[in-house]
Amino acid sequence: MVTSEKPLSGAARSGKRRGSGEREGFRPDIEGLRGIAVAMVVLFHAGLLSQSSTQLSGGFIGVDLFFVVSGFLITGLLIRERERDGRISFSRFYARRVRRILPAAIVVLVVTLVVSNAVVTLIDRSSTMEDGAASALSIANIRFAMTTDYFNPVSYSPFLHFWSLGVEEQFYFIWPALMAVAAWKLPRLGAAIALVVVIVASFAANLVITDVSPSVAFYLLPTRAWQLAAGGLLAVLAGSTDRLPRALRGLFRELVSFAGWVALSALVIAAGAIDFSVLPYPGALALVPTVAAVLLIASGQNRSGPGLALRLWPFRFLGKISYSLYLWHWPIFVLGGLILNGPIQQPLEPRQAVELALLSVPVATLSWLLIEEPFRRGYIPLPRPGRIVALGVAVMLIVAAVGTSFDFSAQSALAGVDAPAPTLAAEQPTDTPAQTPSPTPARSASPSASVVGASPTPAFTPGLSPSPVPHAPTSYAVAGLKPSLGAAVKDYEQPWHDGCLGFDAATSPSTSAKCVYGNKSGTYRVVLLGDSHASAIFPGVNQVAKAHGWKLVPYLKINCPFTDIKMREINLKREYTECETWNTNVLASLNANPPDLLLISESRWLFPLTGNDSPGADGAALGRMIANVPATTRVVIIQDPPLPGLTDDVPTCLSANLSDYRNCAYPRNRGFGSSMGTREKAAAAATGAGLIDLTATICPGTAACPAVLNGTIMWRDQQHLTATYAATLGPAIDSQLCAILSRWAAAAVKPS
Repeated sequence: MVTSEKPLSGAARSGKRRGSGEREGFRPDIEGLRGIAVAMVVLFHAGLLSQSSTQLSGGFIGVDLFFVVSGFLITGLLIRERERDGRISFSRFYARRVRRILPAAIVVLVVTLVVSNAVVTLIDRSSTMEDGAASALSIANIRFAMTTDYFNPVSYSPFLHFWSLGVEEQFYFIWPALMAVAAWKLPRLGAAIALVVVIVASFAANLVITDVSPSVAFYLLPTRAWQLAAGGLLAVLAGSTDRLPRALRGLFRELVSFAGWVALSALVIAAGAIDFSVLPYPGALALVPTVAAVLLIASGQNRSGPGLALRLWPFRFLGKISYSLYLWHWPIFVLGGLILNGPIQQPLEPRQAVELALLSVPVATLSWLLIEEPFRRGYIPLPRPGRIVALGVAVMLIVAAVGTSFDFSAQSALAGVDAPAPTLAAEQPTDTPAQTPSPTPARSASPSASVVGASPTPAFTPGLSPSPVPHAPTSYAVAGLKPSLGAAVKDYEQPWHDGCLGFDAATSPSTSAKCVYGNKSGTYRVVLLGDSHASAIFPGVNQVAKAHGWKLVPYLKINCPFTDIKMREINLKREYTECETWNTNVLASLNANPPDLLLISESRWLFPLTGNDSPGADGAALGRMIANVPATTRVVIIQDPPLPGLTDDVPTCLSANLSDYRNCAYPRNRGFGSSMGTREKAAAAATGAGLIDLTATICPGTAACPAVLNGTIMWRDQQHLTATYAATLGPAIDSQLCAILSRWAAAAVKPS
């Protein structure tokens, strides 16, 4: 975030002071605009972390304002230097950036690393330290693009806000060289052409990538460069209206002033109206803050423009400390919440959010006064520009090394909790495969209906024996569990590792030979169909398939239920057309090569594009899809089990309760929910499909549902089983499935 102010005119100005003590050419309206931008961001984050109903839902667009301001100021600085000196001094430019940006950022990084190392839970500590190291190297945005959805993370990193600094610093690294080339002969014309090209290319990339991956588009420079370039183009065009007749110039200024007031109003409305939970961002929506920022800067110096409001002292004060306030407020929110509410990240109370927001203001003021200003104004002696840059790079590397050291320490501490576990779940050995059953007769309207002329089929006998019930534990410490605590968060099922789980862009199941499991040469073919919840129980189903010698093929895609209701993809924040296409292709595949058995499992949480979501409607939709399955295919639904909940990350809880994992059990009423199983039961009743219910296995007894059962960590996050635990479900699945198949086989041969 740049805070050096330059005049809108392209002419170089002297450093003389006005009577007010301000530098000539200083833009108090831009300072006020930065104040509004940082206030939006702080209010958004306060509401986000407190889940307040009064949250400024679109306040995150304050960062877009900073991008435009940075592009305007930096490009103006470079173009004026090129016109004044005939060249651009890279060493002086980067030395100014080091003096301006690095001191406060380094202090915040070091403090945040130290405090995080003390208060962040063990399971999250290593990742947090890696975030800090990436932030020190100005690549936090690249890391978060690969790991974190800004609007829907599993947990909030105290370094998350460094993503925007990464974008700006990458811009600073590239733009001076491009400017030097573009402005070689005709500084302003060449720069303008280059900026237009950047705007067009970057905005097009923004539109395309937002539709495919909003998180990637949100974080990366190529999809944000157009906003920086928009500010830069304004700086290049500054003074271009001076050639107009005076009357036209006056009329143009009034029109721009009016547009500026409209922009300010639109900005305020957008900050309160944009709903990040349903609208993909940045995309076309980012035009609102970007165009508004351009108009506010362009009109800010006009006597009748919105600069009248932007120059008010509260906005200017916040603008003065905006860089420090941006740096400090987020770690104060996140780490302050952990200190106040315990090691597991819980929503802040509204009162706490207000108090922490207020605390960040004096902290930022001290940071501005004691760190920013001394380095920025040159009160602290520094070597010549080239050495300042080298020193800055060295400091960045040192801080990154500190973060890496903390990372290794956290990994060692986590390894000390338990012995290393295998990367993949070690599935239980199975008994000798049972006889492969013959294909079953056509599916009846109900399990008890008979089929005239059907051939007898062999009995379906469970091929897996239940594991012996272990003795009561003598300790409830997390040490000694399987998978180990560190391995639990990445204890994925085999289809995940093999690329057989479809992600957002997938539109048809994989036909790869590696996506065939169980007995690859088996004659009885089983398809497991569903979303990531179905994928999570795959290890148990695979145990059954191997025990019976069945061929098992997964048709699995995240967030994609087997339904004919149009769905919204919560990550893409738009209609999930890929899911609709996937289901169409799944049905085509099932009809082209009917399996003997179809197992369906999916999350109880659906996100319809329009209309009300109800278990009855969902059940009817699932039933309609099952009706399109080939009549020769038996269908069994595996009911979604009781889940910890969308806000309870089990490994995080375990890392905060290392001495007693019972503290991470979750209430049965929350795990079951008000409609658990309703959809599956309705679909089974309507179609005659079988139903497997694993509730009693996953949540035994009448007490709370456990997070650890028989020495095994059950959940890798809030709603997905660890592959290690899912493999232990094999006997329970086998027992119920064989009972269903045996009942159908008996009904099929029963005389009419």
